[in-house]
Amino acid sequence: MNARQQQILKVLLEGKPVTGDQLALNIQVTSRTIRSDLKEIDQLLTDAGARINSVRSQGYQLEVHDEEKFKHFITKFIDIDENFPIEPEDRVHFLVKKFLLTPNYLKVEDLADELYVSRSTLKNDIKDVKVVLQQYSLNLAQRPKYGLKLTGTERNIRFAISELLLQRPITVKDDLEHQSWLLPEENMELIHESALKELKSFNLNLSDIALHNLVVHIAIACKRIENNQYVESLNGIEDDIRTKKEYEVAERIIKSIEEQLNVTFPDVEILYVAMHLLGTRLLLDKNQSDLFNSFDHDILKTVKRLITQIEEQLSLGISEDKELFAAIALHLKPAIHRFKHHMNIRNPMLEAIKVNYPVAFDAGILAGKVIEEDFDIEINENEVGYIALHIGAAIERTKLNTKPKRCLIVCTTGLGSSQLLLYKMRAKFGNKLTIIGVTELHNLSKYREDDIDLIVSTVPLPETITIPHLVISTLLGDNELTKLEQIIGNHRISVIDKYLKEDLIYTHLTCETPEEVIEYLGNELIRKGITEQGIVQTVLERERAASTSYGNLVAIPHPLQAKSPHTFWTIATLEKPIDWGKNKVQFVCLLHVAYENKEELKPMYDILFRFIDDHDIVQQLISAQNPSAIINIIKRM
Repeated sequence: MNARQQQILKVLLEGKPVTGDQLALNIQVTSRTIRSDLKEIDQLLTDAGARINSVRSQGYQLEVHDEEKFKHFITKFIDIDENFPIEPEDRVHFLVKKFLLTPNYLKVEDLADELYVSRSTLKNDIKDVKVVLQQYSLNLAQRPKYGLKLTGTERNIRFAISELLLQRPITVKDDLEHQSWLLPEENMELIHESALKELKSFNLNLSDIALHNLVVHIAIACKRIENNQYVESLNGIEDDIRTKKEYEVAERIIKSIEEQLNVTFPDVEILYVAMHLLGTRLLLDKNQSDLFNSFDHDILKTVKRLITQIEEQLSLGISEDKELFAAIALHLKPAIHRFKHHMNIRNPMLEAIKVNYPVAFDAGILAGKVIEEDFDIEINENEVGYIALHIGAAIERTKLNTKPKRCLIVCTTGLGSSQLLLYKMRAKFGNKLTIIGVTELHNLSKYREDDIDLIVSTVPLPETITIPHLVISTLLGDNELTKLEQIIGNHRISVIDKYLKEDLIYTHLTCETPEEVIEYLGNELIRKGITEQGIVQTVLERERAASTSYGNLVAIPHPLQAKSPHTFWTIATLEKPIDWGKNKVQFVCLLHVAYENKEELKPMYDILFRFIDDHDIVQQLISAQNPSAIINIIKRM
């Protein structure tokens, strides 16, 4: 590829259509030469995961269908690194990193040249950069002839660096290698070892994530101090921090690092490290009674109130879990310290928690609201995620304590067949099922309804029987076993049949924002008299707390508080994917749980999350032309 063709490809890398005349004008050659070059470039791209499309009345546009192949191609033919940002979102991340790590002004034209894009494209990217930075109360100041420069408090800049540039798993070696752009790998390891040594010598316990965050915090401080960028004063709490054990630990850690890295930390930076320790340490050296005595009354009162609130709203069966009470109280003590002093903490598990523990995450949001009210602080998603982990653990503990269903067998064909049924069911379900007896139909009235959860019968039962029951053949075939398993496990057939209705499914809507989708569905439900006024507002309130998009084009919005006497789903597919939080969405399931049946939220999530990760099923649902097709697809899962 010659130099002129490289120039053409760099223009096409911007991703927008460009006419042959525009290319000819930019590169100062004839349109005929441009057409010839484009043909040659397109031939080279055939095996490189891309092609040049001719867009009618717009010009030529680059289409990349295999990003890895294409990156390998451009690093070979154009003098750029294989990690060069090609896609708009990659350019935005590159620019965010550039502004966060550069103390000086940056000119738009220089950035455009560096990224091989036009100034107009770069200006559009800058708009997205500003949106990202505003989430951390940061901005870009513009000065004529100088360019753009990051502005904001040093604390917010450091948190943005840790949150935006260091979102990685906590496997220490891989992570330290990844962060070598921040400090050399050996320096990162040195900070890690120094911190670990001093923490152990003072018997201070940190979780792996907290230790990782401490190392990152100190590494960022080293980098910023090199550029004479120091954290602000701590507003009169310095003397109080100096009396804490954590200040002595911070001094020892920093002294070790100063000696080995030839960097000098001013006292305010040591105080800041001590604050970080105060906001992350664990109290693992106390028994439970000592723990409760160590908490102040306000924390205990808040924990009790938030668990009560969760139980009232979601009925998770966790209100008597003392382990949960202690875990949240333990978490709150340093968390409140962090928020009162405007410290931030990363949660690298946040997205995984949302997807794998959605009910626990909803409970975490409810808990966060109580904490905000009681302590006049603002809880962010990272903190909600950590609280959700404790609640998720409590939910799992309830499963361990779940009593087996009590089952009565009604059989009319004699002892042999009834014994066959009895042992086949015991072999299949083990401790999930307690068979309380085998009886004939005419003796059924001898059993108290309160002692029975389920009846399995070889004959139809009278309509007066209100206990859940299943009529089966004497030999209990595979299909019947499957149905029985679904009843015992509280699984999907009953849920789908009961809560999924054709008149609440809307296909190929043309909404363009999450708000439009939620308003449309909510107003339809109000119009049909199915739910209360206020449904739209409460679903949007939940959405503002944390996006309910889960990737793979799926969103599952829902109200935090029940707004209907009925439990049901409302489904919508969209004509085109829309931006929803950090993801694109084209399939929406709005969940509604009845006032009296909040425990049904979890089984409904279990069904929905069966296909969240299944690309093919989601594509089938999006392509479905009518509601009955959607129901059939979900039932086939």
